[in-house]
Amino acid sequence: MTGCARFTSDNTAVEIPPPGAAEPTLAEMWLKSGYLYPGRDWLTLSWAGRALLGDEAWNVAADGSVADSSVFENRDVSTMPAGFFSGDGVFGPAPRGPWRVVRLKRGGGTPGFVGEDAGGRRWVVKPDAEGFDELGSAAEAIAARVYFGLGYRVPATHVVTIHGTGDAQWDGRRASASALLPGEPAGTWRMDRLRMRREVRALRLAAAWLNDTDRHDRNTLVTIEDGRARFWLIDFNGALGCWNGRPKAPWRGWRYAWDVEWQVLGALTLGLARPGYAADQPVISTAVGRLDSAFEPMTWRGQYPVTAFDRMTPADARWMVTRMLRLSEAQLDEVVAAGAYSRAEDSMYIRRVLGERRARIAAAVGGG
Repeated sequence: MTGCARFTSDNTAVEIPPPGAAEPTLAEMWLKSGYLYPGRDWLTLSWAGRALLGDEAWNVAADGSVADSSVFENRDVSTMPAGFFSGDGVFGPAPRGPWRVVRLKRGGGTPGFVGEDAGGRRWVVKPDAEGFDELGSAAEAIAARVYFGLGYRVPATHVVTIHGTGDAQWDGRRASASALLPGEPAGTWRMDRLRMRREVRALRLAAAWLNDTDRHDRNTLVTIEDGRARFWLIDFNGALGCWNGRPKAPWRGWRYAWDVEWQVLGALTLGLARPGYAADQPVISTAVGRLDSAFEPMTWRGQYPVTAFDRMTPADARWMVTRMLRLSEAQLDEVVAAGAYSRAEDSMYIRRVLGERRARIAAAVGGG
């Protein structure tokens, strides 16, 4: 299959073949997403075609929906019973100790290990950072459930307390446990390659809702099971008020870590033009970190540029808002309950801000 034919197929087909892409280095991701991909679109006059012909997604039915695919599942949350998101329904039973450490975790910004629970199941276990109990583990559990409810593939993720390893650096600590995925790992997937798919473009708004600023290619995975590729989102330690187990810096969600646009604007205006975040945004608590509902949904930015997010159209955004609003108030209560906060005020704060951020997105898009 030629490059153009493969690109068309990847952006329209139900079953997408595995891309076979190794995890990109940070430097590679910076270079491609910040410079090479925008340069490609400029030189190929992609911008002119979009201006003249529009830029709607290619995998959309007449009613605006997308089919179940390697990337996405149309889950009907209205059929899910009470307690589904907070109990065993969404991800099955939580892991049970005692734990056996199989190996230390590789990569990522959060230390941990691959462990085997009492039932022989294997999990990626990431303890909360010292001094910030509940922050990372709650963010992981909550974000995974929200993405699941919206239709994305995510690993089963639970809050656990580690015991039985015989290692004092682990035992007694609270952690997130994410199940090893079924099938054979087949690398990561590139969002740029799937930039004409509605569910990939609109992922931008889902990430904005959760302030999941680490949503990019390095936090994806492809697995092969029964000959079929499945595309996953992984690692939610950058969601809500958390960044690698500690409170987010106030600028996250407002600009990229290396943001050429804001650098140029700042230089041209002698520093007067700047992102709209509050530099003195407070840490709500050690369990919540920095999170509020003061954000701009349509200009939200993660750690790195993502070309698929930049291609999101109003129609893509409306589709995502419709899916967001299908999660009931009771289901959002259950999602937050899965974070297992020890203080009621932390749980209530997260629940309120999630509701406010969703309403802000719906108002900006025109869906609420």
